[in-house]
Amino acid sequence: MNQPTTTEPEAFLEPGTRTQVLKAAARLFAERGFDAVSVREIVQAAGVTKPAMYYHFGSKEGVATAIMHDLLAAADEVRKRAFAESKDIRQALAMHCQGMLELAAQRKHELAFGFTCWFGRSSLRQITAETSDYDCKVNQEWVSFLVDRGLDEQKAVNLVRVFWALLMQELLRVAHCPFWAGDADDTPQTIAGLAMDGALAHGTTTRQGETTS
Repeated sequence: MNQPTTTEPEAFLEPGTRTQVLKAAARLFAERGFDAVSVREIVQAAGVTKPAMYYHFGSKEGVATAIMHDLLAAADEVRKRAFAESKDIRQALAMHCQGMLELAAQRKHELAFGFTCWFGRSSLRQITAETSDYDCKVNQEWVSFLVDRGLDEQKAVNLVRVFWALLMQELLRVAHCPFWAGDADDTPQTIAGLAMDGALAHGTTTRQGETTS
């Protein structure tokens, strides 16, 4: 009897299988919503078999979780880079904004699906809860970053709130407007300036006494 040259799991590990499933599922979830999409539709769009999908993700919910985890991991890298490479608060805000807009343009479907999780418009309660926890973590990291650079904590909280409100509006445009790539040259600087001016108006000083406006 002829022996198979590869085991079934090895066949599932062909390069690109995981990515194919994630991209196809993200597009379908973004267009129609998680609950309306079947496993059969995902594997057909991805060009893989059901066993291959189940091998990588376990379930449709596992696919959705992987999409969100990959997206949030990429967002973490954007934030870490902004924290590490910026010279001051305004530059950190602008760098982070630029990086997030570029990420959004590259991953429109993933981001559009992510918004349905953030706003709770699906049966994915666990992912919705995880994204809420993630938002709290990111906010605290930003506040800590700003406080470490001498900003009063309450002003730091206000700045983060204003900045995220402005950035979220742009991210929504990128995710849901087909021809908008979020690549306007002045958008990151404009958002950074508006956030600084709105939250830190009237020459507010840091703990070291340096003005921020």
